[in-house]
Amino acid sequence: MNRAIVLFVLLTACRGPAPPGMLSFGDVEISGQVETSQLLAQMRQLDPRLEACYARAKRSDHSVDGTIALHMRGGGGRLVPQVRSNDTGSEFLAECVTGAISGLTLVEPAGSPPWDFEANWAVTFTIATRQRSP
Repeated sequence: MNRAIVLFVLLTACRGPAPPGMLSFGDVEISGQVETSQLLAQMRQLDPRLEACYARAKRSDHSVDGTIALHMRGGGGRLVPQVRSNDTGSEFLAECVTGAISGLTLVEPAGSPPWDFEANWAVTFTIATRQRSP
């Protein structure tokens, strides 16, 4: 077996599991033509996708935490995200988050005008810590 692979496996195994993480979502600021309640309901599908992004990012860096602020353009069944700021220290996490968002297919209600909107949103990734008893 390749020595580099063996070393990687040993280092990864010795580090132990990544501490659990939590996500919190900021309010979505929306402007333009969209049915807000339906958009927000559809965006709930992002929760497990973003949790998976965080779990993958924490495997390589246990200390990843912070906020990713996004600007999104929506319409035509799509959301196109752009990172406005990222203080997590992880480009991988930011790329995973934007990939998850752009992979979401939005379903516009039949009979309503086509959606054409912009939105600002932030996701905060926090390492869960245990509260110590006094």
